[in-house]
Amino acid sequence: MTNNLPPISSAYRSKLISAVISISVFFIVYFILILISLLLIFLLGYGAINLVTFHPSYFTAIIALGMISIGLIVFYFLIKFIFIRKNYSTKHLIEVDRKTQPELFAIIDEIILETKVSRPGKVFLSPEVNASVSYNSLFWSMFLPVKKNLTIGIGLINSLTVGELKSVLAHEFGHFSQRSMKIGGYVNQAEKIIFDTVYNNKDFENSIRHGSGQWAFQLAGLISVAFINVFQFILKIFSDFLFKNNASLRREMEFHADAVATYVTNPKEQTSSLLRLDLSNAAFNSSFMFYAESGNKYLPENLFENQSLLMKIFGERNNHLFEHDLPKIDLEDITRYNKTKVKIEDQWSFHPETDKRIEMIRKNQTKNNPENNDLAKNIIRGYAEICRILTSKYLTLYNIKNLGEVIGNNDQFLQLYNEKYPYRLINSAFNGYYESHNPVLENVDELIKDTELVEKEDFFSDQYVSLVYEKAGTESDLYTLNYLAENPKAVKTFTYTGKLYKSREARLLVPKIKEESGNLNKQLLENDIRIFRYFYSIADDHEKEILAAKYRKFALLDKEFDIFQNSINNFTPHLEFMMVTLPLEEICKHRAVLLKNEKPFKDVLKHFMKESAYKDFLTTENKQLLNDFISSEYIYFNHDKYIQKEVDVYFL
Repeated sequence: MTNNLPPISSAYRSKLISAVISISVFFIVYFILILISLLLIFLLGYGAINLVTFHPSYFTAIIALGMISIGLIVFYFLIKFIFIRKNYSTKHLIEVDRKTQPELFAIIDEIILETKVSRPGKVFLSPEVNASVSYNSLFWSMFLPVKKNLTIGIGLINSLTVGELKSVLAHEFGHFSQRSMKIGGYVNQAEKIIFDTVYNNKDFENSIRHGSGQWAFQLAGLISVAFINVFQFILKIFSDFLFKNNASLRREMEFHADAVATYVTNPKEQTSSLLRLDLSNAAFNSSFMFYAESGNKYLPENLFENQSLLMKIFGERNNHLFEHDLPKIDLEDITRYNKTKVKIEDQWSFHPETDKRIEMIRKNQTKNNPENNDLAKNIIRGYAEICRILTSKYLTLYNIKNLGEVIGNNDQFLQLYNEKYPYRLINSAFNGYYESHNPVLENVDELIKDTELVEKEDFFSDQYVSLVYEKAGTESDLYTLNYLAENPKAVKTFTYTGKLYKSREARLLVPKIKEESGNLNKQLLENDIRIFRYFYSIADDHEKEILAAKYRKFALLDKEFDIFQNSINNFTPHLEFMMVTLPLEEICKHRAVLLKNEKPFKDVLKHFMKESAYKDFLTTENKQLLNDFISSEYIYFNHDKYIQKEVDVYFL
């Protein structure tokens, strides 16, 4: 660690030691298993030689070869991951250098000068809303030095100022400065060992069991698989221990990389870039999903222009202020949506929660370098062309065919987007009240008869919106507590409103949370009634009829949704047998149960399509699919195999 960077914290040092110990223990156990397999080769080979020497015959020669093969198979099972080459693909990236992107490299050089860390091997531009440090993690990289590469997402650059981009890159160079990244290389190899030996071994085992017609080799295969299963069990025991310690270290590495970024930039730009990340991601993913769900009808010319447009729309819808032509997100804007009081530490997450990162950033030492509020995309030369190229690469990456009408105009994109997702056209005046809350009023006709005057008030104030998310928080807490009550060994402890509880105490909190949930529902219902009565009172006769009809239909849709969802939830377990390998007799039993339950399920679908309030929302294609299924007489399985086209109907 260079002297001019913030030192690693005591927590970082502690997690590093734990990670080193866990990876050391894993590899010690792994090498012991290799030694056992070598000893097996020696003992079985020695026995095979003696057998052939004292009783030379064709029969003993076959047995001897089978004995030797047991040791060799077990040994190969442990080392086969070395020969699996999984290079990181750069096909969806664009490599850049200081000649083509001098302004970008000027920022990189400035950070390198301040941090005194090594230069990246290569610099890539990617389509994602992300930046990362990576290298080709081959087996030999554990022993030989490798250059780290820097990848910067155009989706990220598209939503940052120059100063914010510098803070993000400084964070990544914070990782360049961490020698503990080497531990990640060892863990990566350990993950490959575990994956290829424990979770990706069925084909290998089947080939051993059935690879030869010789009875001696089949017997040797069965014995080899027995040894392999024992070794798998041992390796799996250590995998959770290893991964949890590595995840814990990675979280501390993020905190330290943040400290480096704060030191060489400033906390304001670092925080603003971090807080905007979720909105930027949502805009990018929503843009992409529009095209992915169009069925090859439309293609984007520049996905990042669409991202910018949706980021502006999402920002306005959530009443975010705009600075430097970008939405300004405050920490309160993020925490307002998360009102859960039950907290369980995610031991598997590599990244700390955003609020914890910001809390630490505000405490970090900083040079408080001046801000640069120019848009980051303006420093990328040939930006529009790069965006078009990366759009094409991103579509190829996700196997989206180069078909359909190319949408090169944002106005056209917005029109099509709103046609496809009309429910996302919620007016910003509602302050997000209806985005996570359904105003179900089952007694509209009684409310109409009540002529009591309702005064206008701020029905969509932050106070009422907060109730919506508090309700969502209590529902989430109830789900979590009920799960912990049924599975007390899932985690040891959790916190509720900051107080530590043991998992077995979860059931004690359930009545209290249910009462809170009931009170919140009551307050929201009272507000929904006031909203309806106020707007009904100011409407003319025609508008009154429309408003009342919409509320009645919405209540009916809500009620029918629960009916149909319950029907689906009750029926889908009967399909699970198709997704696993079972004996013929078991398949026939499950199919009989499926066919018995299929008729009442089809009756529900028939009502859904022809009589429910949802019938008006079904497309012609939806109706055709449902009609075909309802009128079908599928048997799904015949002549000892599945009829794939019939099975596929359920998984369209």
